[in-house]
Amino acid sequence: MRYTQTDGGRLDAGFKGKGGDCVTRAITIATGLSYREVRKSLTELTIEMTGGLERSVANGVSSPVSHAYLVKLGWELFLTKGSYLCDLPKRDTLIACLTRHFVAVKDGTVFDSWDSRKSNRTKCGSPVLEGYYFKPGTPKEEDRVPLLELNDFFKL
Repeated sequence: MRYTQTDGGRLDAGFKGKGGDCVTRAITIATGLSYREVRKSLTELTIEMTGGLERSVANGVSSPVSHAYLVKLGWELFLTKGSYLCDLPKRDTLIACLTRHFVAVKDGTVFDSWDSRKSNRTKCGSPVLEGYYFKPGTPKEEDRVPLLELNDFFKL
């Protein structure tokens, strides 16, 4: 896999410094929507889904909120088991769900603000892939990594 450094438009949208914005950044890069638009929508959805208990996505987006937003945009989640980032299909645009991190991947290239392709916690050196979002019709069925079966989930 290759790597391209990008903030997904964060600085251009007027946001400075570092923040827990990997979900916002990954969605922005994968969909082509503006950073400001995605962040605003995720913030509104966070307020709605938490009843106002959480009012910002400045320090991260919860999984239920990011899932609801991506499904609303027409993306589907494909769960994986025993897979790593390096196992992703090398074509199409995907949003990889790593442990505590989202990253956009386009045609085998990771687009992120830091090089998230490597992990010191796995033998293969690639981060664990929990699943990935894709637009229906891509990637091809034969290119997908194994689906996590519901029965396997309960064995964990």
